[in-house]
Amino acid sequence: MAKSATLTLRVSQELKDKLGRYAEQTQRSPSAVAERGLEAFLDREMEMQIAIDAALDDFEHGRVVAHEEAMRQIQATIDKHRKTV
Repeated sequence: MAKSATLTLRVSQELKDKLGRYAEQTQRSPSAVAERGLEAFLDREMEMQIAIDAALDDFEHGRVVAHEEAMRQIQATIDKHRKTV
């Protein structure tokens, strides 16, 4: 088990109440629910930031496709999958 640390943050009373209700419904502590939610949020946000950084790097190095070509490829993929259904 990872070593724990304490984090203090301010939230609205409404959010605190919602957290408490959810924790009670799921028979977990508010701290456990908040930790799980914060971890999921940060994992998703960090993954998106990595993708944004990669896209910006592609753009800066000219690794791009014209809009019209991208739309043609998308439509071709849609058409291909419609035929298999």
